[in-house]
Amino acid sequence: MPQRCKTPDSEIRLRKQIVKLKELRAKDAKELSQLQTDIDHLVRAVNQLTVENRQLRGALSQPSSPVRALPTQLRPNRIP
Repeated sequence: MPQRCKTPDSEIRLRKQIVKLKELRAKDAKELSQLQTDIDHLVRAVNQLTVENRQLRGALSQPSSPVRALPTQLRPNRIP
């Protein structure tokens, strides 16, 4: 009957660590993908707001424009 070799404890720990690292890598890849999607959405929103801002500023420059600027509120000074 052949003799079975016992797997060293260090190898067992290393294999468990490799499994954990692969799981973390997969989780990070998923999170990175979600962040890239979020960035794409934010860029679209900023671009849309920039276009709308330009349109409103253009409308404000017209004498007969129905668009009116709202008064701004002064912010209290912040003490650092």
